[in-house]
Amino acid sequence: MATLSQTKQISGGESSYFVDILTQNAAGNWVLCLPSRLREYQDELELLLGRAFAGRPRCPENLELAQQLVLNWCISKCKKQGITLEQCLAEDK
Repeated sequence: MATLSQTKQISGGESSYFVDILTQNAAGNWVLCLPSRLREYQDELELLLGRAFAGRPRCPENLELAQQLVLNWCISKCKKQGITLEQCLAEDK
């Protein structure tokens, strides 16, 4: 599976669309922006994130870990649907 550092390298060191799936707003809350095909599963992902990061601070390191978890989750969900994450994201363009 791709890692966030690999996707950043592919995009020339800039934020890639993979990282944009989970961002942090000015209040420090995490914000999910899933591809339309995966939105019906958003509650499942939010529950997973809640369990994995319960009681942990919303620091940059944990955001990067959460982004990696979200990336892996998205890849897995897409694979179950018989498509790649890139194809899933391209549907929303």
